[in-house]
Amino acid sequence: MDTLLLAIKIVITLLVAILFVQNIVLVEVRFLAWGTRMPLALLLLVIYVLGMVSGKALFTFIRRLRSNRKHSSRY
Repeated sequence: MDTLLLAIKIVITLLVAILFVQNIVLVEVRFLAWGTRMPLALLLLVIYVLGMVSGKALFTFIRRLRSNRKHSSRY
């Protein structure tokens, strides 16, 4: 089982590396008055990380709301 998980991790890492190497072309990113040029692979990585952070924050917020609701209904 450990060998299978290691093989899956290696395959995923290789796929991500291939994605990164094949998407080095520069793209222009514009947001409101701000603009920059960056490699597409870097843009994908930034968007992915921002999605992880915002998703974690959203789930933490929802968990706190549920926890507060449970505690307030006890009293």
